[in-house]
Formats: sequence, C-alpha cells, structure tokens
Amino acid sequence: MATIHSAVLFDLDGTLVDSYQDAEDCWGEWARSAGVGDVFDLADFYGQKRADIVRTLLPHLTEDEIRHHAEQVRLAERARVAKVVALPGAAELLASLPRDRWALVTSNDTEVAQARLRSAGLPVPDVIVSADDVLRPKPDPEGFLLAAQKLGVDPATAVGVDDSPHGIAAARAAGMTTVAVRFRHGDAELAAAHTVVDGVGSLSLAVTPAGIRLSVPGDPPGVPS
Repeated sequence: MATIHSAVLFDLDGTLVDSYQDAEDCWGEWARSAGVGDVFDLADFYGQKRADIVRTLLPHLTEDEIRHHAEQVRLAERARVAKVVALPGAAELLASLPRDRWALVTSNDTEVAQARLRSAGLPVPDVIVSADDVLRPKPDPEGFLLAAQKLGVDPATAVGVDDSPHGIAAARAAGMTTVAVRFRHGDAELAAAHTVVDGVGSLSLAVTPAGIRLSVPGDPPGVPS
C-alpha cells in the first residue's frame, strides 16, 4: 500500500494517545454522583459524544440538563490528564511530518484534545477540527472535510487514520484513503478501512517532493514512490 498523499489526518483518542483510564475515571465519578450506578463501563459508549451518553443513561432529563451534565464531564476530562500517554510510535510519526501536512480530527472538544496532547508529550497541530467545529459528528465526513479544507488539500489525496468504525466511515465518506489502527475494536468492526494495522507505530511516512509516501507492514520492498 505504498502510496503518495498530500496530508495525513489523525484521530486522537485510541489513535495517537491512550486516554482511556482518565476518561473512565471521570465518567465513573460522574455516574456515581448522578445516581447512574456504582459501576460504569466506558467501553459500552466508547467514541460517542458526551451528551449522547448522558441522554442514553438519563433519558428523563431535559436537553438543558443533559448539556449541564455533559459539561461537568468535559471539565473533569480537561483537568484529568495525568494518565494520558502517547501510543507507541506516535511521537516519532508526527515528528516526521511538516506541520502543514497533518491535522487532528477528533470527536472530543478542542480544550480536552490540547490537554491530552500536551500531557502525552505530543505536538499540538496548527489544524484541529473538534466537536466544537462541526454540526455532525463522525460517521459524518464533515470533520475530515473541514480539516482538509483548512490544510488546503483535496480530500481525495489525503489519508485518514482512526481507531473506530465511525471514524473510518467518516474518512471514507470524505473520499480519503483510510487506515484503521487496532485499539478497542476488532478487525471485523474495522473492515471498511482500506488497511488495518496494529497502531500508528506500524506506519512508515516519508516526505518526498511528490508528497507523503505512506507504507504499511506487508508492502513489498522497492515499491516505487
């Protein structure tokens, strides 16, 4: 799959960083305070918007109340990042890319995304498209399309890297080449991606005069760029 691309658009949580423990701690504390229960399994809701999680668990609330609870969790997640770590190979991969050739497309909000990147020791990109910037979250392609626009590239020439079925669906709908990374979803759930790899550390990116050459494990040696 050694191919040339104009830019690489990354998801954040589960793709570049592991923020699962901090997020689960925040949600668990909220669930206990809100009377949802003493046991909260974030895996049941992984990748969903905060308001949608609150709405599912507390369907009797008004929309204003739902927003209030979602904001409580957001503020907790912004402040609690001590356990966030970069996933293997993420720092090296981002360091190999010019700042104007990559972006972040996250279902989280911008402040939490920035806090998690800094905690993990990863660079904060010039282009972040978050839940603050879109009306329709993944699997809608709006976020990936907006990030490509901000980078000034044709979406069809970009690659989207994500760990979730919704993210892969969004990047594909934007017309991008898609790379799924294994985190908390199995290969069957990620089958819509053009390729599935163990993590971003499995990717090889080289900046060439023609663009960014992406290689994945299993590419034959000597593939022309």
